Amino acid sequence: MQGSAWRNFEPFSPLHGGIILLFAAMTVALILISRKLPPPARALLDRNIGRVMIVLWIVSTGWWLLPPRFDAARALPLHVCDITSLLAGIVMISPRRRLRALLYFWGIGMSLQAIVTPEIAFGPDTIWFWIFWMSHAGIIGLAVYDIVAREFRPTWADFRFAVVAGLAYLAAVFTIDVMLGFNYGYVGNARPGEASIIDFLGPWPQRVALMAALVIGLMAVLMLPWHFAAKRRPGGA
Repeated sequence: MQGSAWRNFEPFSPLHGGIILLFAAMTVALILISRKLPPPARALLDRNIGRVMIVLWIVSTGWWLLPPRFDAARALPLHVCDITSLLAGIVMISPRRRLRALLYFWGIGMSLQAIVTPEIAFGPDTIWFWIFWMSHAGIIGLAVYDIVAREFRPTWADFRFAVVAGLAYLAAVFTIDVMLGFNYGYVGNARPGEASIIDFLGPWPQRVALMAALVIGLMAVLMLPWHFAAKRRPGGA
């Protein structure tokens, strides 16, 4: 790897693709390991994964909250990924249904862009690069893990809860952004530092409604496989 690539991350570069493949392979490996373990060992594995995610969240969030680096416009844990990465750790320790629903629908439906068009100001020669990827790719990986290894099966009730919770989040963070001039949740009057789908959604604030509609549509798509799977089961509606 060339020195510049080691110090600087560029979206859609070979490094980007390699990182995604690495974390996809780690997810597959965790699923295979989990399936071979007896229930007590599997539960211990899940709790340990959850603890790691929570520690990562505390470190990555706390670092930017310290006075030398604190910037209220960027450091507060108000982005969807900030919330969902903590949620992923909690779900692995305490798999309550509503939290699992949020991990699935928010983790994939609302957090996927963070690994497709990541905003990273540092390269793989720093620990923060790897903490970023473990925290963000971990959201997607653990949402998949919860489906495949722990057999979570979403329902339309879960979908509705995720949508209502998402709209509540949108209302709260939009209000904060408007009042303080921030861009948490990317629903403020600004755009991400990297190219993203937001660039094609028109002017603010009209694009916020379109963003919400697109996310709800994506979450509905994520629900469709489980809808049709339920229909195929004996006694399915």
